[in-house]
Amino acid sequence: MFLRGRLALFWTFAFPLLMLVMQMALFGHDIKLGPVSLALLDQDRSQISQDYIRELRAGLRQQNSVEFHVVSPEQANEADLILTIPSGFAENVANKLSTEMALGGKRPAGPAFDAAYGMLRGYSDAYNLTGLASAPRVTLPAPAAQTGQSLDYRLFLVTGLAGMIILSTSLMGFATPLVAAREGGMFRMYQLFPINTAMVVFAWCGSRLMIMLTASLVMFLAAWSIYGVHINVGAAQIILAVGILALGSAAFLALGLLIASLTNSVAAATMFCNLLYFPLLFSGNLMIPLGGLPKPVLQVLDCLPLNAMMASIRRALTVGMDWKADILNLSSLLLMLAICLLLSAKRFTWMPRE
Repeated sequence: MFLRGRLALFWTFAFPLLMLVMQMALFGHDIKLGPVSLALLDQDRSQISQDYIRELRAGLRQQNSVEFHVVSPEQANEADLILTIPSGFAENVANKLSTEMALGGKRPAGPAFDAAYGMLRGYSDAYNLTGLASAPRVTLPAPAAQTGQSLDYRLFLVTGLAGMIILSTSLMGFATPLVAAREGGMFRMYQLFPINTAMVVFAWCGSRLMIMLTASLVMFLAAWSIYGVHINVGAAQIILAVGILALGSAAFLALGLLIASLTNSVAAATMFCNLLYFPLLFSGNLMIPLGGLPKPVLQVLDCLPLNAMMASIRRALTVGMDWKADILNLSSLLLMLAICLLLSAKRFTWMPRE
């Protein structure tokens, strides 16, 4: 039934590919990463150190690679990066000696912080060139070694489009057709089949689950073949990411089944699907990174099953699973799946409601 519907095929397979092309054309090449909070601590308190900080801040404002937020020294404990100018910096400059600046802070992993380190290293090199000294006047420590692959925006976008496929197929492509089939009397025919209700519902869910996984695979293959998006992790991590994707798909299919079980008409089902789809589309960390939101808002959004699913999939495809966080994410998906199935079993009916 699904494969015979041209509109369903278009919105499930063709439309996400069109979104991939548009998003890659707009954001797949040059994008400002971040934000990265930076604290500058001046322990030398000299005119030369102040000049260095002023020139550095001006340079960070002019570059177009990383969005830096320079915070006050009082906020250094919350900063992602802390650049410390040690005492004796002015004296070393006068004597044409090198000074190693400490670069600390949280230093999280990711492309934004790799690029931020590169920008700071570039400005230290530029400062060294202006000194015309044989030895560098400023050196930065090497970045911390990281395992796995960094999550660049292209991989972020492809995984987000896979999440969009899950949302659209489980809501518009599953809940609404279920209600339409019931309202059109199609379920009366199913009652003649020599199988129980649970098997019919399982067949609906299973077919949509295979469709969502296939559409996601097509998305990744297109991103790899057209835009060169590579996943540089082992087979075990890829299988784990696919498993999380399947679990999330099943949880949102159960949500679609619940909507179909609770609503009495196609109009009501469409309204509920739209009320869920569009807020989740913009708050689910799918295609628009949410790093710029206030931390209390981010903490709330991280608890949503969709955000939890996307975070775990992206970690599995890059740096590896963080079991303390990912067990909570998987538990939220399992809880959503169980609750939606339980409520759907109590409310599901074959006949149109008054």
